Amino acid sequence: RAFELPAGGQTWSKVHVAGSFNAWAGTAAAGGWALSYDQGGDVWRGEFTFDPGTYQYKFVIDESTWVPDPGNPDGAPDGFGGQNSVLVHTCPPGQAEPFSPSSLLPVESRPEGYAFDNNAAAGLVTAVHADGYLRAAEKVADVALQHRDGWLACAPGDAPAACAEVLVGQFGRRAFRRPLTEAERTRYAALVTGQGDLTTGLRVALQAMLISPNFLYRSELGDAEGRLSGDEVATALAYTLWGTMPDAALFSAAESGALADAAGVEAEVRRLLADPRAYEAIGAFAVQWLGVEPILTADKNAAMFPEASAALRRSMLEETRRFVADVMLASGRPGDLFTADYSFLDPALAAHYGVPPGQQGGFERLALPANRAGLLGHASLLGSYAHSDQSSPIRRGLFVRRSLLCQDLGKPPPNAGGVPEVDPNATTRERFRQHSADDFCRACHQYIDEVGFGFERFDAFGRYREVENGMPVEPGGDLNDLEGLGTNTHAPYADLRQLGALLAAGQSPRACMARQFFRFSRGYREGAVDVCAVDALASKLAETDDVREMIVAALTSPGFLRRK
Repeated sequence: RAFELPAGGQTWSKVHVAGSFNAWAGTAAAGGWALSYDQGGDVWRGEFTFDPGTYQYKFVIDESTWVPDPGNPDGAPDGFGGQNSVLVHTCPPGQAEPFSPSSLLPVESRPEGYAFDNNAAAGLVTAVHADGYLRAAEKVADVALQHRDGWLACAPGDAPAACAEVLVGQFGRRAFRRPLTEAERTRYAALVTGQGDLTTGLRVALQAMLISPNFLYRSELGDAEGRLSGDEVATALAYTLWGTMPDAALFSAAESGALADAAGVEAEVRRLLADPRAYEAIGAFAVQWLGVEPILTADKNAAMFPEASAALRRSMLEETRRFVADVMLASGRPGDLFTADYSFLDPALAAHYGVPPGQQGGFERLALPANRAGLLGHASLLGSYAHSDQSSPIRRGLFVRRSLLCQDLGKPPPNAGGVPEVDPNATTRERFRQHSADDFCRACHQYIDEVGFGFERFDAFGRYREVENGMPVEPGGDLNDLEGLGTNTHAPYADLRQLGALLAAGQSPRACMARQFFRFSRGYREGAVDVCAVDALASKLAETDDVREMIVAALTSPGFLRRK
């Protein structure tokens, strides 16, 4: 991929590109990709190889001034009041995708009621896992050694013992996210020096490190009293807020003892939250919490939805990722999730929503049409909680109850009815009235259908409609028992915007968000011993009305820094 930055007649000594593809290296020495100056064109250029994906980046001038790419109109908030450039990197048509180590690993299970892919209880090594880890480690070691000048300060002519020391001291520290013990240093150094040649030795040692549980797993066990070490705290913070390993500053904080108390941890949490990488991790939290990943593979009727392309589906998911991360980290106001009059759309998604596209050609913050507000009107959500050829008040209503209110209705009884047959002379609402009319069904469906009906102005692919089968769609309902099942309260609404306003004003959605973030940050569904910790987070969010303060409270709490 080529990068260019016109100099515009200015004299700079060096320019490099830093982004999520190279861990936002602040200097060229730390891994930034250096550009070369073309005097004839008065432009800095560089070409680099990295895996396909969506990345954010900036140019770094003289290792001090960070600027977005003036030639790239697609941007995202950088957390400091400015913009990062956004790059969607794909392979040319007909060219195979490069090897991805994760493609060899099995998909991790998510137990019912737990939305995230970091379930600690599922971290069991099966034969399939072991085989996948080994094959991935072999491939990664081969690729790494082909480009070892970029990460290993050791030349082929250097003594094997010296190279072994560099490997275990530098790579080992990063791979295990802590200093190696003396026994580990000796063992891995012996793998380097005990082979027939240096390259083979490095390959064997790399493979051994990459299949070690010290690399593959986060160890958060603590000392004899349960206090996490500085390195364990650093790792937990980095993977929660950045989705990747600690940076040099976080490693330094761990080594200096700055993470030994809540004040030091809070300083690092706030620094991590202000970094652009937090937007990516919180975006990942959002799409898993909301359960909208199925939009990428949802089987929609091609005759009914000819526009349901893979590219449009990716745009739908990206909208939700960007929007929720922006609300949680930029404004911090949880109510904005349900009432915001804007979102992040590219031209294809803007056309899907019936709004004029932006001026830059990529994702931009645009005003939503009057019929949508907040994430409830996102096509990713509407399409994920629908059938292939029709909307689903049940799926959409259950989404609100389970994901947004954390209300558990239990499993339907074995003799519960299915989806009413499609009647070309009836609206979906009329077909589902049988749930309310039948006393047996009403026990549960009084909480589901009346919420799901609020989404009926949108079809199975998130397109707005005012009529269905030639008849007007009724978009109103009742968000009954908002603050708890069995409270016998009523909250009628006329349309999706009013439904969003009710959720924005309620305390249950805030408490549920706190509960979902607790799960995400801990890697498990809360139990009886966690009631006080979850309640404390809900209270913090209710008190401050700021998601960022709730996140700080979650990651500085005694329960996060200690293990029992």
